[in-house]
Amino acid sequence: MKKSLRLLASFALGCGLAATVPAQATEYTLFDLGSLTPGQQMWATGINDLGRVVGYSYGDGRSGWSSSNQYSAFVTGANGSGLTGLGTLGGSWSRALAINNAGQVVGDAQTAAGNYRAFIGAAGSPLTELGTLAGSPNSTATAINASGRVVGTTSATDPNNPNIQVDQRGFITGANGSNLQDLGSLNGNGLLARGINASGQVAGVVASGSYYNGAFVTGPNAASPGPVFADTNAVNAINSHGQVAGMYRTDQGSVDAFIGTPGGTQTKLDFHGAQGYEYGNLGGFGQYGPISSSQALALNDSGQVAGVFGNGRVADYFAFISGANGQGVVTLDSLFTLGDGDHFVYATGVNNSGQFIANTAMGHAYLISPIPEPVTLALWTGGLLLVGWRGRRSSNLRETS
Repeated sequence: MKKSLRLLASFALGCGLAATVPAQATEYTLFDLGSLTPGQQMWATGINDLGRVVGYSYGDGRSGWSSSNQYSAFVTGANGSGLTGLGTLGGSWSRALAINNAGQVVGDAQTAAGNYRAFIGAAGSPLTELGTLAGSPNSTATAINASGRVVGTTSATDPNNPNIQVDQRGFITGANGSNLQDLGSLNGNGLLARGINASGQVAGVVASGSYYNGAFVTGPNAASPGPVFADTNAVNAINSHGQVAGMYRTDQGSVDAFIGTPGGTQTKLDFHGAQGYEYGNLGGFGQYGPISSSQALALNDSGQVAGVFGNGRVADYFAFISGANGQGVVTLDSLFTLGDGDHFVYATGVNNSGQFIANTAMGHAYLISPIPEPVTLALWTGGLLLVGWRGRRSSNLRETS
């Protein structure tokens, strides 16, 4: 029954019938993706419009990071069903970070030489290394569009601190991961790509050494990169309409999630309302106390956002989702009770059917699918009845003519 509900929801949302329904007015089903590697945690990173999810299992860490580099990339079937491991590039680990509607998966994996490289692959096929830029031993693929153009970053490891990457630059490929090229620079700083849309607009952050120094969005086909907003820390996602989402630093020093357009409006997501940081009980945020930071991580073509916020406590994070155009922000913990003290920490993806992916503090990855409201079902069913009635009436007229 749940599978049927997911399909109806995808159809209704795809037709635009529920495009303006805010997140808190929508009911959802919750599906645990399961476990790829027994005893390890799961982390979902990307989703396509068929509900195919990518990510990795990991051990000895939390919030998607393993202190011992225990990562194993996976991809699911439609609507999160089934888990398939993707293998490596000859080393001991791999991470899948994004997937397009053709089922092409990108990420990074360790090589036999011990470095890590960006890859493109698919379920049932070996991974293909994309290479790296000259002088950069490491590379990571962060996003892929419908034609298989891949973007990502290259870097070197700081010899004094293996946890810090330096000399960071961005790259873009041709169709199906071919011909990796330097994305260029802005004011002498590297462009670290985090998203790409169907027209080839690339969005991401500007690197200054091992730090970020603003955000950028290019024109179609990665042309003419320019700054988005002077105070923007990062743009993490871009949709087919050119909307962007990420985080920016306010004059008060907080870091807030936003949705906007390149060179245009920048709208802070409404976590706090008229009462400021003490939001009360509205939207399910009051129980978390003052919200110190938030970040938009993913964005679909309706402007629905997935992301994370914190309340100033060390390693205490909570997942949120929104309705269209970033409106109606709601916590996932207010929609679902997981039990055993677990809670949602990061919502990392959303597709054009309104399905979200999210991860929990105890290492579970979930697919969250909308259930159509009764009015949407009525419209959908009524449309089918109308089509059937018109077809029958047309047939009767032909028989009597």
